[in-house]
Amino acid sequence: MAARGHDAAACLDGTGLCEADVLREGIDDSLSREQECRFYENVIRLSGDPSIGLELGDVVIPERYGLFGYALLSAETFERVLVLAESFGPMAFSFFSFGYGKQGRDAWFELRGNPDTSPDLTRVFVDRGLAAAARTFRAILGQRFYLHHVLLPHASNGNADNYLRMFQSPVSFSSQHSRLVFDAALLEEPLLNNHRGTSLHLEQQCQLIMARLSGQGRFVDSVRMQVLSRPGVFPDIDVVANSLGLSTRTLKRRLRDENTGYREIVDELRYGLALEYLGKTRLPMEQISTLLGYRESANFSHAFKRWEGRSPSIWRRENTSALPLS
Repeated sequence: MAARGHDAAACLDGTGLCEADVLREGIDDSLSREQECRFYENVIRLSGDPSIGLELGDVVIPERYGLFGYALLSAETFERVLVLAESFGPMAFSFFSFGYGKQGRDAWFELRGNPDTSPDLTRVFVDRGLAAAARTFRAILGQRFYLHHVLLPHASNGNADNYLRMFQSPVSFSSQHSRLVFDAALLEEPLLNNHRGTSLHLEQQCQLIMARLSGQGRFVDSVRMQVLSRPGVFPDIDVVANSLGLSTRTLKRRLRDENTGYREIVDELRYGLALEYLGKTRLPMEQISTLLGYRESANFSHAFKRWEGRSPSIWRRENTSALPLS
């Protein structure tokens, strides 16, 4: 929005956040659902562009999704990418679930569900989601990915040309679906960076995280979900409390009732992810540090020594001799 001449204060009006909060956590990482809706209401009003969601989605890259994104990038085929998206959708930042299908020579990726927001906001979220998906699929398949058709549930409102430019394909408005339709033959296409061994490791970790978030049925699981809701960011307790609609004091008390604390949860998640990233991927140390929410690799190294009694580089050498090369 800065490129359009709008400052952060105007975009954040009514969210209870200031520019410093956003610079510390990132815009997607600072906002609760209610704050995010207010932010995008401001964006719509300030831009005067009902198709602004296209621009917002077109900057998304697979790496933005952390472990989930790397699982997509290393999958063997494009169909496997869609299977992973359908299975692990909650690990992506979206108001929707994901699905895919095939009929004859056409296949499609779609957004499912209703975000229960105003029509203007729903439009932005649909446009952002499909633009982000198209950008991600082009990053994964390269020039081989092209669209046959795009289906959108809202009217064009005189902005049809914006959608044609974004998707480079025919677009149908006021549809019952939110879909990207493409040649079914693409489902069998191998990915540019596919690696079966790495992909399996990453898929297993995604499964572990999903099970951890949904399998215990305790209040602490909802806290874990909030902590992991934005890849690479481990928010302050105040942010999580606000996202859950609680005061910080109440959140601390409820965690004490379950014999844990916020810092313990964050450390547990960081430690578990650190072992997986170090032991089951060949990501460089700087990237692992970023994914774990550390600004400096030295801070990650210090924390890891506290957990394991040795540096992450030494632990990796001792525990990854069997990891296949990519």
